[in-house]
This record gives sequence, C-alpha cells and structure tokens, in this order.
Amino acid sequence: MIALGIRYLNGFVVASQPDARDVPEWPPHPGRVFMALAAAHFQNGATPEERAALLWLEGLSHAPVIRAGMAHERRASDGTALVQFVPVNDKAGPARASLQSAPLTRVRQARTFARAWVEDDTVYLAWPDIEAPEATSRALDDLCRKVARIGHSSSLVQMWVARPEEVGEPTWVPDEDRTAIRLRLAGPGTLEDLERRYNEEAVDTFGDLRVAVDEAQGGAHRAAKKRLRDMFPAGAPTRVRPSLSLYQGYAPPEPSCDAPAAGGTIFDPNVIVLALEREDGPYRFLDLSGMLGITERWREALISQSNDLPEPVRRLVSGHDPSGAPLEAPHVAMLPLAFVGHPHADGRLLGMGLALPSGVSSDERRGVLRALGRVGRLALGQRGVWRLQSPISSQQPWNLRAEAWTAHRSGATHWSTITPVVFDRHPKKGDRVAYQREVAAMIARACVRIGLPEPRDVIVTSVSAHVGVPAAHAFPRLRRKDGGERQHTHAILIFEPPVRGPILVGAGRYRGYGFCRPMYDQGVEAP
Repeated sequence: MIALGIRYLNGFVVASQPDARDVPEWPPHPGRVFMALAAAHFQNGATPEERAALLWLEGLSHAPVIRAGMAHERRASDGTALVQFVPVNDKAGPARASLQSAPLTRVRQARTFARAWVEDDTVYLAWPDIEAPEATSRALDDLCRKVARIGHSSSLVQMWVARPEEVGEPTWVPDEDRTAIRLRLAGPGTLEDLERRYNEEAVDTFGDLRVAVDEAQGGAHRAAKKRLRDMFPAGAPTRVRPSLSLYQGYAPPEPSCDAPAAGGTIFDPNVIVLALEREDGPYRFLDLSGMLGITERWREALISQSNDLPEPVRRLVSGHDPSGAPLEAPHVAMLPLAFVGHPHADGRLLGMGLALPSGVSSDERRGVLRALGRVGRLALGQRGVWRLQSPISSQQPWNLRAEAWTAHRSGATHWSTITPVVFDRHPKKGDRVAYQREVAAMIARACVRIGLPEPRDVIVTSVSAHVGVPAAHAFPRLRRKDGGERQHTHAILIFEPPVRGPILVGAGRYRGYGFCRPMYDQGVEAP
C-alpha cells in the first residue's frame, strides 16, 4: 500500500468547489492534493527525484480510496454564505470614510471564503493494491514535508507518506455505478500541463532581464533592454490558473451483507442526494406541498445544461426522444426529500434527490452527473434563489440519506406516500366503497408497472401515514394534455415480501409525485 496523510493544522479547510466559489470542497479532491505536491516541487528546488515521483503518482492505474471525516460548512445565521469585508490594494484619491485623510486609501470589498470545520483533522488518500519503489516513496515523503497548504493560503496542512496501519477503513471509494460525488484526479500528463501553466522559466528570465535593465549602465543597459523587448514583446509572461478535467465518481463503501438484497423497482437504489440551501429570498425553508415548481424548474435547468451531451444522456434527462415524443422506457426521476416521519416533523424540504433507472451505463451516469454539476442554483422567482449541493456534514438529517427513502438493502413491507399518487385515468363514478376499490386497483397496477410485486393491500387515504406530510388537497394537481386536472390521493402500500425503493408510482412519478417512504415499526427511524 502507498498512502498519503494530510493533517489540517487549524482544524478547518478553506478550499472552494471548482464550479462554486462559495461552496467548500470536501473531501479534498485527489487532483487538488497532487497540485499541492506539484506546487511544492516547483517552489522548492524541483529535484529530478521529486519529479520522477510525481510522474509515478499521476500514472497510477486507478484512483485512491479516501478516509475523511465529515465537515461543517460555515454559514451565516440565515443560511446564506458568510460575507467578509477585506481591504484591497491601495489607490489614489479621496477616501469615502470621513475620518480618513491620507492620499492613499484602501476600500473594503465584500468577499466570501469557502470554509468548513472538519470533525477529524486527518485525511488519508490510499492505493491499497500498489507498492511504491523505495526511492519513489522516499522522494514523495520529502516532497510531502514541503507542502504547507492545500487550497487557500489559510488552509495550513502537514503531509507525510502514511504507514498502512494508520490509514484505517475508507469512507469514500471509487465507484462509477454508485456515484454520490465526483472528485478531480490527476492523470498522465498533468505534471507537464502544470509546468506549462506555471511558466517558471519565462517568468524567471523576464525577472532577470528587468533587473539587468534597471542596474546595467551604458551598452549593457541598451543590450538588456533590446533583449527584453525582443523576447517579451507582449510584456510580462503570465502564469495560468491550473485546471483539471479528469473526474472520478466516489461513493461510501457498501456494507458487507451476506443476505441477498430485497427486490426493487425500475429505479436505481443509489439515489443522488443534494441538500437544498437558501441563498437569497424571503423564506428560510420551502414547503413540501410546493415541490412541483422546484422539480419543474430543476428539470428545465438540467435539460438546458445537457444540450452538448450525448443523445442517450439527453433522453434520460428530458424523458423525451429527439422527435419530442415521451419515452416509454424509464428515465430520470426527481425526488423531494422533506422533514417527515418524525414527531416534530414540519414537512419542510431538506433537499432533492435524483433517481436514475436501473441498469444505466457508467457513461450515461457520468453524463447525467455532468449536467447535474452545472446546475448549482435554482432561481424560483418570488421564492428566492436556492443552492443544490452535496451534503458534507455528518449531522445531516436522516431524511437526507438515501437509505431513509429506499430501505436499501433489506427492504421494507410497509410504505406510505409523502406526495400524492396521480391517477392515470378518471375512476368511474360510484359509491365510496367502489371508488376506493377502483383507485386501490389502479395504484396496485402502477406498482407492478415499476417492477414491484402486486401489493398485498393498498389503503387509499386523503392524508399520509407520515407525520409532517400535507394532506393530498394541499398539493397542486397535474394537468392532462387537454388542460383538465388529474385527481390524486395519498396511499399506504403493504407488500408481502420486503421491497426496496425508491418507490414512485402513478402518472406524476418522474416529477416527484407518488413518492413513498418506508414505514418502520418504531414509526420514526429505521432500526
């Protein structure tokens, strides 16, 4: 095994996501760690042994496993990003503040720093099946000792080559099929690309020539000035910000279980979970009954961000073929993850989930995640602007964990809706008992349609069995193509063998309607 240890000396990390400057990056991307090693190499002598070690590290055949505790993002009391005002460079002119009279003034500008406090200050990146040559291990250890920060200059770290016995069990493993987060990697050619971007030789040469121009006299001065003009006609050479384009899907390790998994649906139980965070607007929380506007806006945003992706990915996201006709095959479903099923539940939305059809290829899953990563914010009109981001705290509510909604792997026999089941046709008129029976049969057929066995019993009800869920009449009704409204109702589903979720039944299942949550004997939490 080869492993790298990282200790965050201040107990916090300051590093931002590449596509969201105010969202902290956690766990640290292996690519960011490699760039920190490369920066230490460039700035501290750049020995051949260290360069060979970096080339060996970037050429490893697979991504590392990661052991990292959870982190707590620093936010303002209203849930928005914490804004700090910092002085920028001096400038000439009168000061805005009446007490300042110096000819040079410093204006404070609003800045946000993506910071998160870490539960465990030590992180490990490990390649369990790879042994490093002794010379490589020694060079890597020397290089690690030169790394002072990973991320922002205030994110101080200590690095070393770790012993196998100190690494422990990983918390994140490479897994494209169950991807929960995507992390950047350093692949072959990364070091050469960083060298080009760092542009050390040109920058040093320009600096030496400027010194010669300033200090030389007579002919030496003219020669240095001409050489500077000939070599750098466009002025000072630049250093380009490093960028990595290679990503790897990671997921928590699956628990070892000898018992076979319970039967499931046409949807993959590895639901992608995103926390819903307020960025701006009048409301601190959004209610479950208003989830339709969120799913429709999210769907529109994902479709708009998938135009350059392969056709199978666009079909999965939109639910339509290139001609615009609805797909017969299953596609992406959106899940409202709300605070329900607890004695103090109030039905507020905690996050959103994305369920992919079972059996999608790794390339298709990567494509959907690529579109998902491009949509970090939802503008919801009068309801404000909300962020969608991967949860990074271990204190996330139970309802922001995929297993709370899927009962993966053992399954559950009793399920109840948290959003109403939308009827695919109008029930025939009749007495109340006949109506209930017809609706129950319709819902049972909908269960079979998504790959489940026919329920032993279907209980039709206007209210959910889960505390905190609004009554069925509080949810907006979906419309048919002819403009008419579809009926809907809550329901309780009872299966003879345990089944896994996610369970979404009825005509509105891809937009979050007919979404079920397991009912456990304790009524609150999974055992």
